[in-house]
Amino acid sequence: MSEVTFTRLTSAQIENYSDGTEPFDKAGAYAIQGVGAIFISHISGSYSNIMGLPLHETYAMLTEAGWSGS
Repeated sequence: MSEVTFTRLTSAQIENYSDGTEPFDKAGAYAIQGVGAIFISHISGSYSNIMGLPLHETYAMLTEAGWSGS
């Protein structure tokens, strides 16, 4: 589980951000690797999970299941 905490935004910040194209094709209306990251004050958990696929955790599960990576 991962949690993202945003700073409290002003109406002007929200309006300015939503005037761009980033929020319209993203789950949660932000991209942690995009402009929306400027509003993130804290992350708990896996960064790659927030992006979409928890890479470290997936790799650990695959190798535990016997995958050799080749």
